[in-house]
Amino acid sequence: MQLTTSMRGIYAARIGLITAAAAVLLTGCLPTDYAASIRTTSYGVPHIVADTFTGAGYGYGYAFAQDNFCLFAEELVTLHGERAKYFGAAGGYLGQLGTVFGNVDSDFFYKLVLSSDQAARFKAGSSRATRELADGFATGYNRYLSDTGLAKLPVACRGKAWVKPMTEEDAFLRFSQAAMTGSSLGFIGAIGSAVAPAAAVAKAATTTTMAKAKVPAAPFEYAQSPVLMAFQSLRDHTIGSNGLGLGRNATQSGKGLLMGNPHFPWWGALRLNQVHITVAKENYDVMGATLLGVPLPLIGFNDKVAWTHTFSTDNRFTVRYLAIDPSNPTRYLKDGKSIAMKAVPLTVSALGADGNQVQIKRTLYTTEYGPMLKDTSFAWTTGSGYALQDANATNYQLIDQVILNGKSTSVDSLRLALATYNAMPWVNTIAADQAGDALYANYSVAANVPDAQLAACVPPPFQPLMASTGVVVMAGTTAACDWSGSIPAAGRPWVKRADYAMNSNDSHWWPSLNTYLSGFAKIIATGPNAEATAQNNRTRTGHAMVRDRLAGTDGQGGYRFTLANLQQLYLKSRFFKAEKWLPGFVSGCLASPGATPAALDACAVLQAWSTAHTPSSQGVVLFDELYAALGELNDASWWSVPFNPADPQETPRGTANQAAAMAQLETLVASSQFNDPLKRRARTQDVQLLQRAEGVLAVPGGRSTYNNWAGVRTQVAPGQFIYTADPATNAGAFGNSYIQFVTWDSAGPVAEGILTYSQSSDPTSSHFSDQTRKYAAGEWVKLPYTDKQIKADPNYSERVLYETPLP
Repeated sequence: MQLTTSMRGIYAARIGLITAAAAVLLTGCLPTDYAASIRTTSYGVPHIVADTFTGAGYGYGYAFAQDNFCLFAEELVTLHGERAKYFGAAGGYLGQLGTVFGNVDSDFFYKLVLSSDQAARFKAGSSRATRELADGFATGYNRYLSDTGLAKLPVACRGKAWVKPMTEEDAFLRFSQAAMTGSSLGFIGAIGSAVAPAAAVAKAATTTTMAKAKVPAAPFEYAQSPVLMAFQSLRDHTIGSNGLGLGRNATQSGKGLLMGNPHFPWWGALRLNQVHITVAKENYDVMGATLLGVPLPLIGFNDKVAWTHTFSTDNRFTVRYLAIDPSNPTRYLKDGKSIAMKAVPLTVSALGADGNQVQIKRTLYTTEYGPMLKDTSFAWTTGSGYALQDANATNYQLIDQVILNGKSTSVDSLRLALATYNAMPWVNTIAADQAGDALYANYSVAANVPDAQLAACVPPPFQPLMASTGVVVMAGTTAACDWSGSIPAAGRPWVKRADYAMNSNDSHWWPSLNTYLSGFAKIIATGPNAEATAQNNRTRTGHAMVRDRLAGTDGQGGYRFTLANLQQLYLKSRFFKAEKWLPGFVSGCLASPGATPAALDACAVLQAWSTAHTPSSQGVVLFDELYAALGELNDASWWSVPFNPADPQETPRGTANQAAAMAQLETLVASSQFNDPLKRRARTQDVQLLQRAEGVLAVPGGRSTYNNWAGVRTQVAPGQFIYTADPATNAGAFGNSYIQFVTWDSAGPVAEGILTYSQSSDPTSSHFSDQTRKYAAGEWVKLPYTDKQIKADPNYSERVLYETPLP
């Protein structure tokens, strides 16, 4: 492929690729910032060594492209708002949170929200180091494209017209896109399709106030909004994580021990990629994992501290209700004045069914709050409309925050780093350090809405929505309800412990068994996630695991943690809510005179089940489906002992509403999935299956458990169901992704883990399923960090990559 010298980031008067044997150390000897040593260990993990962040980005951009070029090239098409141009007007794609978006709506969204102006603002708000990383990563990515050539790329993008060199602007767009993952990106379809109602109709309207505006008759209709359903996986903690930091009072060695366990999609832009970046002159040396196209580890460890993240409960956005001016649907009323929206005319090129390009034009609108949106519940009518205000739209210091995190030397310095920028966009941080301290901290971005304003500015029709889902719809009709920025660092919850600190996607309220953090701004944790509310299954499982280990009652021997027994306890796959509810249910079932023989057989299977979600457990698939049918037992009516905030570990407990639960079980055992005894005894290893070139892999974990994995329920034959994902893209699978266990000995970090779906997204790569096979077998791999560990790796290789820009 011929690349012109006008393409930013790929000017090359002198390009070199030399072997390690001939290379000089990167100590300024090479006359360019575009220079890096790429040291590769088993499973294709790159360890990048450079003198500058430019070089680090350059080396990683190249190494990353080797394994993920086609996937990221398609993501760049999405960022550019050109999906319809190349993939068709009628097509769509599976978004990051599991929602399918149409190509045309997506293109309009990206052209409006992630524009060149947004990239420029992010760049202007970034430090020198972030700018260097962006420039270096784009240059390294393009170097791979130049070296390989369009005709020799992996099959998925070989010779495709949509493959283009990456620009520095693209890097900043990707950073901003990552920041808005938990907010604006859920509104792609609703924003991209939000055209104004006809002006002629609006002139006849008389509705100008919330009280008179047409609203759905029942609050639940808002909760069924397609916009808000896009966030269902976040509200249900389906896309989430576990983080556990153990301190000196909980570990056998007296040093810290961290388990990081994000549960993310196995496809698309939320895929994680392993990398180790060393820039000694910048005091930066971090190994871990990062999101697709982000050039530094987001989760990881250095020689003194390890950290992970979990999705936080913060409200990062508010939907703003607008009273539309009856004389013009593109104006709204605020404090008695009519305010014009900003019209943004946009054009999308789209490939039609006949193979020709057509131009689709839409005028979208923005307000002082943000872009207009609409769907079937949040309609833009002659009387009312809705805009999105996203605190992360102006979060330009995400990468600076990540750099500072990586330079931390203890959990104390990590907390201070987090408080410096307060720019983690949608996550809690859990950490442990070499000295034996553990940290929970939520320095995530939350909309800067004080409690008094939250109480006064949510119109009555939307209060049940906030209570039931935590979603905040605020009035945009008065300046008294205006907000900007995010909750300051001084108002964020955190705690340092010598025993442990954890989070599994509930709020900040309960980070260790006897620690409660309360009194923080309600916008951080609203509705079912509010302080002092019932905790989810994974939260209770994590606390129970630590409690029983420290009491020595878990059968592991002793009463402290080691890296090995923490791994064993994790793989045990305890299911705490099943422990607390199932015994009473099966006793009642087996004593029920009205139960069918199939239901009685099912209950006998469930009674024999240990409640551990292990691959070989019989009946666990049946319970998974019953648990889902019962709404994951979240409703208080299923429990005989209600939740008590004074005892969140052991409450709720006990079985109630037996008749309703039995009715659900009878429905299940009558279905084709469970209508014979063998089907009712199905194990996860029988049905959680991934097709790979080398054969079928059985995937461990459960969709609602601490050890977490879920696939798409798929009927492969009459009455025969499996849970699986696309064999080429992994689309449909989510859960365990990058898992790390980190502690320290006298020589430095001791780390093991797994990248469950492996390092490469290219199905033809040797690194497409190598770690997946290990994961399926319940095994872990070493995470080499020190020079000695890296060079001792049996598959170690090294090369130096460099190029010199033209003047």
